[in-house]
Amino acid sequence: MKATAIACLIITGIGATVIANSAPAHAASFSTCTTSQFNIADNVTGTSSCQISNDFNQDFLNTNPSTVNQAGFFDLTNWEFGGKIGENSGYGGTGSGQSGTWDISSVVQNSWNNVMLVFKSGQGTNLVGYKVTDGITSGSWISPFEQAAFNFNSNGSRNVSHVSVYYTKGAKPPVTSVPEPGTIVALSLYGGSILVSRRRKNQTVG
Repeated sequence: MKATAIACLIITGIGATVIANSAPAHAASFSTCTTSQFNIADNVTGTSSCQISNDFNQDFLNTNPSTVNQAGFFDLTNWEFGGKIGENSGYGGTGSGQSGTWDISSVVQNSWNNVMLVFKSGQGTNLVGYKVTDGITSGSWISPFEQAAFNFNSNGSRNVSHVSVYYTKGAKPPVTSVPEPGTIVALSLYGGSILVSRRRKNQTVG
C-alpha cells in the first residue's frame, strides 16, 4: 500500500515538472518560411529559425505586452525590445531596402538567452521573425517579403521598412529529464523493500 503511494508521489512529481516547463500558450498563429513554392528561411544568415506571423503586420511597442509577445514568436513571451538596426541604437548594419547587414557584436550581453530579428515591410505583409543562432553576432540579409510568400500583386520582393532586434534575458531553465519507466519501478520496489524490512524488524523486537 505504502509502496504504491510512493510510486504515485514520484509520478505526480514528474507530471508537475513537465507541466511547469511546457511552452506558453498563445493565440497567434504562424506560417512556415519554407514551402515547395518559396523559401525565405535562409534569407538571413546567422539564424536558425524563421516564422511569419499570421496576425501582426506592425511591431507596435506601446502596448503591454508588446506585439511580438502577444504573437509568441518562437514560443516565447518575454521578448524585450533592443532597438532597430542602423538607427542610432548601437547596432551595426543596414536595416531597410532590398538587402543589408546586421551586427549586434557591440551591444550583445552574456545575459541574453535568445536574440531575434524582426523584419517589417508595408501593407499586405506580416512580420517575419528570425531567431539568431547561439554565438552568432553578425550576418547579412535579403528581403523576406517575396511575392510567392505573401501573394501580393507585384513582381520581385518588397523593400524592408526596418529590422528590429529583440532579446530575452535571465538564466536558461534547466533541462529536466524524465526517468524511464524502469527507473520508476525500481524506485517503487526500493521503497517497498524498506517498508518490509521495517516491519520484520518491528516483529522481531515485539
